[in-house]
Amino acid sequence: MKHVYPPRHPAWLDDPANPNATSPPPEPAQPPGGKAPAAPQQREIGRKAYGDVVDGSADTDRGPVMDEVYNDKVAPDRGPLEPRQ
Repeated sequence: MKHVYPPRHPAWLDDPANPNATSPPPEPAQPPGGKAPAAPQQREIGRKAYGDVVDGSADTDRGPVMDEVYNDKVAPDRGPLEPRQ
């Protein structure tokens, strides 16, 4: 036999401060974009990164170098497969 449960009763309907409530209370306000504003240091890093991309500066990512060192010297026995991208 299937159990039939009564519909859930939202707690906001029982709010004594608002006895005539017909809808849930509004959500709290959030800053635009849903994120906190960036710290000044973060903004400066972002500007520098954008300038590097626009100017065509060389990428300073150390990932490929670290992969090569790891695969050749640290763990050469891990197999002949290329690293995942």
